[in-house]
Amino acid sequence: MIYKYYISVSGDNLIPEKFMGKITGDFIIDSHFKSTDKRDCDLDRTYDYGGISFWHPNKFSTRENILDYENDFVKFIEDNYRLFIENSATDFEIYMEIYSDGGQCNFEIFSKILLKKLAKYSVSLPISFYVLKMYVFKLIWTNA
Repeated sequence: MIYKYYISVSGDNLIPEKFMGKITGDFIIDSHFKSTDKRDCDLDRTYDYGGISFWHPNKFSTRENILDYENDFVKFIEDNYRLFIENSATDFEIYMEIYSDGGQCNFEIFSKILLKKLAKYSVSLPISFYVLKMYVFKLIWTNA
């Protein structure tokens, strides 16, 4: 299996430009916008909330590295939570994509220890699961 997670932080009055230079850790900012920015897909509308999202420096993980990968996400939130809250963040999500080659698929999302830590920050965990043909599966992993 291949795992791909990213963090989304948002809030009605969140203005990422005010604090982006203060974020600690090596996560990569994927996108950011404030409530008055125009939506790319509909330039007649604004977002009405601010948001910022982050990728892990290793965009993908495998079962062999998933414990460290997930621990990095929890640490990033722990290290930056106060900064986000001070800048009007109200919603925290770790979006998860799980890719499988179609065989039996058993997996755990975060250990009970990490889930307990995440619960302190009211982080949602939306999950998408994809079954891919073996050649697509290998292509995703080799281009990660």
